[in-house]
Amino acid sequence: LICHVVDTSIPTSWHSMYRPLLSKQISRPSKKQGLVISLACLCGIVGLCWFTTSGREYDAAAATIGRGATMAVASKGCMAPLRTAIRRPHLGQRHQGLSLASKTEAAALKDPEIRIDSPLKIEAVLFDLDGTLLDFEGGSHDALNKVLEPYNSTGKAALTWEMHGTIVGRRASEWSAEILEQCGISPDVLSPEKYVEMYLAKMPEYYPSMPLMPGALNLVKNLKAAGYKVAVASSSERLSIEKKLKFHPELLEMMDIVQPGDDPEIKAGKPAPDIFLAAARKLGVKPENCLVFEDSPFGLQGAKAGNMYCAALPDGRMPIADPARFGAADFVLNSMDEFKMDYIEKI
Repeated sequence: LICHVVDTSIPTSWHSMYRPLLSKQISRPSKKQGLVISLACLCGIVGLCWFTTSGREYDAAAATIGRGATMAVASKGCMAPLRTAIRRPHLGQRHQGLSLASKTEAAALKDPEIRIDSPLKIEAVLFDLDGTLLDFEGGSHDALNKVLEPYNSTGKAALTWEMHGTIVGRRASEWSAEILEQCGISPDVLSPEKYVEMYLAKMPEYYPSMPLMPGALNLVKNLKAAGYKVAVASSSERLSIEKKLKFHPELLEMMDIVQPGDDPEIKAGKPAPDIFLAAARKLGVKPENCLVFEDSPFGLQGAKAGNMYCAALPDGRMPIADPARFGAADFVLNSMDEFKMDYIEKI
């Protein structure tokens, strides 16, 4: 065994020095020969250990991939392409320092999920604005924190992405008090109304640099060309919507209506269906013939409460991007680029 290990661990030219020793042809090796034997044995032992460890790691990796491949086939069906079992880390774990990172930089969360068996019969498509049509949340996150800094005892931003995720899709009058409470800021120091006022005053600084979400403009163009009615249905105030879309006139011009959250007929914000139902009434279509695009679980709940179909677009920067939060959606997409026109049929 020693001969074999040494033979495979040192140059062939050294064989003549150690083989006589092992076969007892030399009864007392010289210092040089002893050193050669010691080094050769050491190299052989190290090589053997490396080979054994590498083999175990390879077997473990192969087993993991094998399990992942089996699960992929079982969950997607025999006709689905086999996908690699190793994926990137979940992007919802992005740390706070990347508050201004765009949703496009967050990259794909997972493969799109199309949960329909046949094309949906649709008359109108309703779009949420912030985080759905417009890459809004990065700037919003920064502005929400900038306003809080003077009132925070540490002088640092106190709003996390996890906290931010709880307010997406809701009206400011509903979430402002919650954020201040979670951040430990007393209403006597900063009232919810004043917080919203300061936040809304700060946000216009970000509007010129806010891009449309990937695929948004192209999808709206395709829908209009196919004869569908399209609308913005947002929890934001009308003035706020107008300020944001002023920098995207081509998109605004294609909208049949804009339904804001401060409309007098809206009694409750998302997850209530009021905003979507009001938009459907103004468009003259039945709720069950509407498809809603939303980025938040609250918006999804509102669409479903209104008996509408929903395409969810989770934001990978937020913990709420977990697909489990969008279980009722008819589509779960990374972007509107993944939506195909043959998923719907016009009534």
